[in-house]
Amino acid sequence: MMARRGVLGLLAGGAVALLSACNPFGGNGYRFRMTVEVETPEGLKTGSSVYEVRAERDIKLSPDMGNAHTSIRGEAIAVDLPGGKTLFALLKTVAGAGRDDLPYMSMKTFDPAYNNKSVESAQRISSGNGIRSPADVAEGDYPMLVTFTDIDDPKSVQRDDPANLAASFGPGIRLKRITVEVTDDDVTTGIEKRLRWLDHLEQYRTQRTNPFTSTLSNEIGYLRRR
Repeated sequence: MMARRGVLGLLAGGAVALLSACNPFGGNGYRFRMTVEVETPEGLKTGSSVYEVRAERDIKLSPDMGNAHTSIRGEAIAVDLPGGKTLFALLKTVAGAGRDDLPYMSMKTFDPAYNNKSVESAQRISSGNGIRSPADVAEGDYPMLVTFTDIDDPKSVQRDDPANLAASFGPGIRLKRITVEVTDDDVTTGIEKRLRWLDHLEQYRTQRTNPFTSTLSNEIGYLRRR
């Protein structure tokens, strides 16, 4: 019975390979912590989150299929700022490269040899072979930053300019830097305690009255990836 429960536990956690003590990702995955630092009149405010990235080769069923794909688990970073407002860094970059923006951002930041080959890059990062960690994220690769005028209403989301946080949060508020560091810490959870509507987001998107269809509003699906 215990053995069966153990196997079920792995499946429930989304594991796709047997775990090993030295490398639970089979060489194609890694975890990293991203930290957002914001200067305020009350001093430096920070928030961080741990993500798990996997890169795997595709089984090509047709010539036009890609060679590999990436996936990510984790949730948005929350930075509590003066005045009771919270800045969130999404699992999507300003550049908007696609669904798996953060894996590519982390590979570009950690891996000087990154050349759009995600599996090879993930292997180098996993092994610690020639990587930069910790490292500053380039401004062009910053995650998208948002806040909510009403934390209990997902439709109140607004995008914040990383270069001008004072416009959203007041004088003296400035983004200092965003950093990443390879870690073996657990993936961060619990954002639904801040955003009580997060587990019911589809209800807001499908309401016929007060529809939830704007481009920015749809981006808040990047608050969490399981």
